[in-house]
Amino acid sequence: MRRFVADGVHQTSVADIAADVGVTERTFYRHFLSKHAVLFADYDIGFEWFARALALRPHGEPITQSVRKAVDAFPFDFAMVRDAATIRSRDLDQDIITGHIRRLRDQLAAEIQRFIRRRSSPTADGEMIADIAAHSLATAVFVALETWMAKGVQDTDELSRLTDMALSALEDGLTDTLRKAGLD
Repeated sequence: MRRFVADGVHQTSVADIAADVGVTERTFYRHFLSKHAVLFADYDIGFEWFARALALRPHGEPITQSVRKAVDAFPFDFAMVRDAATIRSRDLDQDIITGHIRRLRDQLAAEIQRFIRRRSSPTADGEMIADIAAHSLATAVFVALETWMAKGVQDTDELSRLTDMALSALEDGLTDTLRKAGLD
């Protein structure tokens, strides 16, 4: 991040990054697909934390509550989140940002789907409902996160408020729909 802040993304090479952290380029590519992927490490770390926290939520808890609690459990490194967001908006073209965000949102949706399936035995129609619910929840979380980051606020209470607002917008309809599909 320091290299990106100082030199910009376009002027920074993978060789520069690898040298800065004392690894080979080959080692760098074992951990990142590209130099741009470094700028989304905050999402990757957050996803890993989210997946672990979600897996620990109790059976019978409404899915929106489980997602909300898993999001709230993340210990943010505000400097990294702020720097990454600043560099992304300053140096990356929107197509690169959109591609990464969609991939990460889809990962989050897949994790939520796995969580729903582990808690129940969906029918064929239930599989479709689980997919709709997972993608809707993942989109709500990402919209809240992006809104929070765009505000430049470092207050996790604000992120929690935005996440709660986004998930509450879905909650009643999803809770009833999942219950009817036997996925509660």
